Amino acid sequence: MHYLIATLHTVGIKAGDVVTSRRERLRDEDGASTIEVVFWVVALLVLAGLVYAAISAYVTNKVGQIR
Repeated sequence: MHYLIATLHTVGIKAGDVVTSRRERLRDEDGASTIEVVFWVVALLVLAGLVYAAISAYVTNKVGQIR
């Protein structure tokens, strides 16, 4: 039983160390880099273009059905 408790305690401490080291690495990179912002802007523009194309096609189709 003591072996199980010691093993679980060791695993818990190792996991805590991993989480702490990852937090410290992420903390070093405060804010978004310029290239990341550019990628998000491009992705949003592509999404907006797809939405515009879908709405435009729908409206054009409905206008064609008017008699």
